[in-house]
Amino acid sequence: MEVMKIRDLPELERPREKARHFGINKLTNIELLALIIGSGTKDMNVLMVASNLLAFAHSVDALLDFSYQDYLKITGIKEATALRFLAISELLKRRGFANKSINYTDSKSIAIRYRYIIGNNKSESMYLIAVGDKGNLIFEKELYVGTKQSFVSNEEEIIDELKRERAHFFLLVHNHPSQLVTPSEDDIISTNHLKVRAKRNNLILLDHIIVSNTENYYSFKDHNNLLK
Repeated sequence: MEVMKIRDLPELERPREKARHFGINKLTNIELLALIIGSGTKDMNVLMVASNLLAFAHSVDALLDFSYQDYLKITGIKEATALRFLAISELLKRRGFANKSINYTDSKSIAIRYRYIIGNNKSESMYLIAVGDKGNLIFEKELYVGTKQSFVSNEEEIIDELKRERAHFFLLVHNHPSQLVTPSEDDIISTNHLKVRAKRNNLILLDHIIVSNTENYYSFKDHNNLLK
């Protein structure tokens, strides 16, 4: 069976022409991926290659965590295309790191920023974020990555870091690779244990936010899950 070529489609159904005529925001995910891929193969047009890629990834968000070898598993994805996708993913992640103008008292803004930074990690990691009294960022530090551990063991490090930087307010952000952002019992106990200990040192834990690679997140503050 002969594969329909992109040029055989009606003009306004071709990704490039559709983007030019209606705007890039009118394209489907598959059409956007097809624009990045550029061309198909002898047996598949570029839309078919894009469709296979999306089916393999299950979601667009998952592509942010794809490796070079993951892309090359898809028929029709060549080395240059794989690198192009990796470059786009890296720019998106750097955009998240560079966005330091957000208000760090707004849980949704924080969740969006760190979803791009650690949401796609395959193991748990946690960030310590020190903020000023106006919600400005003072510093951030990755406490651990690549292993699931209770951050009770990091309490000394957290308090020492905050004192060293003369920061009074702080937040924690960590990811759940399972995509279920509801805190575990250990998360709740450890968070409030830290809050109590920090308060003894004149340090205030403002929030603990759990993110994943979806838009869902959990804020201890928003759910009134922090001890007074």
